[in-house]
Amino acid sequence: MPAPAAKQASGRGRLFRRLVQAASLILFLLLLWREAAFSSGADGAIPPNIFLRLDPLAATATMLASREWISALWPALGLLGLALITGRLFCGWLCPLGTTLDAAAGLMNRYAGPIRRSAGPSASLRRTKYLLLAAALAAALAGINLAYWAAPIPLATRFYGLVLYPLILLGGHEALNFTRPFLDSLDWPSLSYLAITPKRFASMYFLVGFFGLIIWLERVKPRFWCNYLCPAGALLGLFSRRPWWRRRVSACTSCGKCAPNCPANAGRREGQASPPPGECLTCQTCADICSTGGSAFLLFHDRTEEGAPPASQTTALPDPESRPPLNPGSAAFPSRRAFLGAALGGLGLAGLARSSLASLLRPQTRGTLWSEDCLRPPGARPEPDFLARCLRCGLCLRACPTNGLQPAWLAAGPEGVFSPVLRPRRGPCEPDCNLCGLICPTQAITALDPAEKRWAKIGGAVVHQNRCLAWAEGKSCVVCQEVCPYGAIELAPAASALGPHVPGPVVTAAKCFGCGYCEQHCPVLVSAITIQPLNALRLARGSYIQAGQAAGLDLAKKNEPDPPPPRPEGELPPGFDFE
Repeated sequence: MPAPAAKQASGRGRLFRRLVQAASLILFLLLLWREAAFSSGADGAIPPNIFLRLDPLAATATMLASREWISALWPALGLLGLALITGRLFCGWLCPLGTTLDAAAGLMNRYAGPIRRSAGPSASLRRTKYLLLAAALAAALAGINLAYWAAPIPLATRFYGLVLYPLILLGGHEALNFTRPFLDSLDWPSLSYLAITPKRFASMYFLVGFFGLIIWLERVKPRFWCNYLCPAGALLGLFSRRPWWRRRVSACTSCGKCAPNCPANAGRREGQASPPPGECLTCQTCADICSTGGSAFLLFHDRTEEGAPPASQTTALPDPESRPPLNPGSAAFPSRRAFLGAALGGLGLAGLARSSLASLLRPQTRGTLWSEDCLRPPGARPEPDFLARCLRCGLCLRACPTNGLQPAWLAAGPEGVFSPVLRPRRGPCEPDCNLCGLICPTQAITALDPAEKRWAKIGGAVVHQNRCLAWAEGKSCVVCQEVCPYGAIELAPAASALGPHVPGPVVTAAKCFGCGYCEQHCPVLVSAITIQPLNALRLARGSYIQAGQAAGLDLAKKNEPDPPPPRPEGELPPGFDFE
């Protein structure tokens, strides 16, 4: 017969965990979606990139690959220290990806039938996450950051920021258009001029397919990703092998409920008082369903509770402290040989990345095949350092007000997949905007103040005379000159075989920042003026203003009209009168 007090306590613990999970996911989404969070940059009460700075795999791999201590990532190292005390509390309570998988599993369980639960885990499959961890860390030691493929927080950020958020904006935009006649009839100006601008991103189909696969795997085993594939969970598991706060079992009737109901498939096994702590997600499901109340999560000491079942009805189990620690031969941990093989595989991947003809990880030489589409945001570090630091999280893409930053495919080589590139035809780079640098958690894009950001040249404009209306067809067109905020485009006589001589655009390279206003506003269907990464200024440290002046650039002032002359005191502007 269960102990009522124990059941009530364990039920409250599980409910509290669900509330913490919901609060954590809501905070994650608010920081990701709310415009005010991005406008405050890193100076807000809660930094909008705080969850990314908590990812232990992303932090460890980034610092190893960049060979630098990144002070902004200290929360992740603090989380590893916390794992020594609380185990994988982050996985079971705070991780947005884990909460998403729990919610998806609950919905599938309700609408698609109960999820098939295995009585025990596959030991060889459970070792996969440790092997992926070894490969990722070995590649990072070789200077290649592969963490973005499997780090949970960058994955969740990409899904919610680049897939779900645009769909919500699109739904709001269409709903607003549908109800526009009704809103106009209310004669409320605030509603009449209300607008929702949709955003569009590349790689959405891939992200939907990838996350669809992760969610479908929940039908195979609960928390499949967390238990068998997540290298961040493996890293936390290594630090959680003997935590202070973990499951304690004082009495057990061997009813067998805990093992098949454990989301981590880490329920009690024969001869063990509790699951391996490195595999436990501290979800407290086992304590909630325990028929005797003899299972609980406690700190340091054994379970002692008034009203526990008599010893004649239970089987006492030894304290977990008396068990020997996990060893390389345990079911949850791969052998040293397997670890070494995975590490060599990671080094092999790093070697392939550096040996590829399309790789941009080597110094820029005559043989480097730099893509014209690889236009990095202003303040981006030199390419090898940039790729070592970039988590491909998508925060900079989400923060870009013009929607010009997009995830790359192969423009930066295979190792640059999902990294940010500017697509000026979609949206230019605002001269006074520096959100991408402020929001970057690893400073792959340096946070620059607006005055210095205007000197972080990202490329140069190139006029394609065979497509230009003035040069190719003799039609008068000065759009690119009018919209250029740096005054980098001048007009020269354009000789055309199809029309009279008209002024045609010519770019002054020293004044061109590469913002892309000219490319976006070009009236030709296939833009006749494009931005290419010509003479881009990318620094690991130092002043962009000094480096730009030393390179002979003239980017100090935008092309703005001169201010009107001051009026005599007491004189009103034209059209105003006191009467």
